[in-house]
Amino acid sequence: MQIQTLARTLCGLLVAGYICALAPEQARADEAEAHYRIGLDFRKKGDLSHAITEVRTAISLRPDHAAAHMTLGSLLLDENLVPAALASFERSIELSPKHAQAYALAGVALLRLKRYEEATTRLQKAIELDPHDTQSKSNLGVALRQQGKGAEAIRVMEEEVVKQPHDAELLNNLGVALRKERRYEEAIVYFQRAVEEKPGQPAFVRNLAIALRGAERYQDAIVQYSVVVKAAPDDAGAHYDLANCYEKMGQIDAAAATYARYAQLVRLKDPKGAERAEQRAQALKEP
Repeated sequence: MQIQTLARTLCGLLVAGYICALAPEQARADEAEAHYRIGLDFRKKGDLSHAITEVRTAISLRPDHAAAHMTLGSLLLDENLVPAALASFERSIELSPKHAQAYALAGVALLRLKRYEEATTRLQKAIELDPHDTQSKSNLGVALRQQGKGAEAIRVMEEEVVKQPHDAELLNNLGVALRKERRYEEAIVYFQRAVEEKPGQPAFVRNLAIALRGAERYQDAIVQYSVVVKAAPDDAGAHYDLANCYEKMGQIDAAAATYARYAQLVRLKDPKGAERAEQRAQALKEP
């Protein structure tokens, strides 16, 4: 539907010789729905700015449009306008308190705002309403871990992994929770599974490398860190860890070169860190 034909379509339209005689409230509701649908079309096309405008118009015409509030929240979240997105999700919850997805998305926004206790409450409600919501269970594990409840986070995610053994995000989040508890070998298994499910995800490879280094499996860690720095050549932290692994394995030239590369990457943001890395590289070169 083209925007310029909206008014004719919604009201005042002659249909088979009859004049549309909608009540004002119904006319506004129909117009709101039309704007909402146009917003969804813009979103499919990747035009978030126009999508937000249309959905906001729908809400102005029909303030109790719960789905529009939730869609607006998700659009704002995509634009990294997290507080505004959270307000939209909360309004959607007020209007439709049994809609699991609104609670789930509110939980995501709260996680991004680092309001972990509130995120836990919203995610638990989402799971209560939709027990099959694997993503919310994975996010709940993150929220619990951030509150220092590592054992509980692991339990929640381990139970879900049994049901969803191929969910890469869940496998990765469980690996992180295990790594934080220094259960490195168990973490490695889940990171490897996450990488197998999503081979092109650098974050999963990086997490695997960190766990391997924690387990003192330095040669294996070198393989994974090498993949990371190839995909992300400006990842300073990965370069530093890789240099450390080279040093542990006695690969002195590679360690010195990688410390030097780290120094180049952090020179502006962390001059002292760069200086320390350069000193370490020089010390390794000395007989």
